[in-house]
Amino acid sequence: MAKVLGESGRYVSQEAVKKRRKILAVAFVFAAALFWIDGFLAGSLFHKMAPWEGILILLSCGLLGWLVWKWADRKIDRLERERVSMLKGAAGEASVGAKLGEFPEEFRVINDLATPFGNLDHVVVGPTGVFVLDTKNWTGVVSSDGRGELLLNGKPTDKALVRQFVGRIMGIKEKVRTLAPDFDPFYQPVFVFPSARVEANWGTTRSVHCLREDQLIDYIVLSKFGKKLNKQEVENISQAFLALAHMEVDFTARAVPK
Repeated sequence: MAKVLGESGRYVSQEAVKKRRKILAVAFVFAAALFWIDGFLAGSLFHKMAPWEGILILLSCGLLGWLVWKWADRKIDRLERERVSMLKGAAGEASVGAKLGEFPEEFRVINDLATPFGNLDHVVVGPTGVFVLDTKNWTGVVSSDGRGELLLNGKPTDKALVRQFVGRIMGIKEKVRTLAPDFDPFYQPVFVFPSARVEANWGTTRSVHCLREDQLIDYIVLSKFGKKLNKQEVENISQAFLALAHMEVDFTARAVPK
């Protein structure tokens, strides 16, 4: 079994918890606003006023309550969709992390690595090279748009995911090089899709390769391309990645036994 460092999906799971807290906060603000409107309306009933004034106050309170409800409903709906998406992503990362943990003991797997350039789902360092994996737990068909970016079910994504991923890895590579100056391996960026059908052929998404989860062992462990690394190089590069990370207290290194 590979030596595994970090917990898959921890960052995404924490973000989902934050979204849940935001939902509760919005619900609290909505409830507080309704109580204030009810209190104001009730207080108005104890003051003598012309009938038209009472009607005006009633309509104003009703309009204000409707506006607050619409705001809270949109806010909660957006946060809930983001939370569900994050939980789905965390499940995909956990599935891929479990598959990577089955690699031979010569491999080092770093999960959920925080860096100055953003979070990395998985980094695999082994005799066959360095692989940086980004898990996308999408459903449907993944293909290329012919210009180097991804399509999901024939439609473009809301971000230039390939370009952003390549740019992030370039920045990370420069930082790792300063931490391990004697080593300059090739970094292979990979998108992994645990639940989608992949029709994006290599070369159609720039330097990023798109794989299904069940292709990981053949692709990484049995890889025939890239510079081969010896045991010392694997250890030094792995340590450089760990040094790069902003190591939170709850990031714990754990070795998976054979």
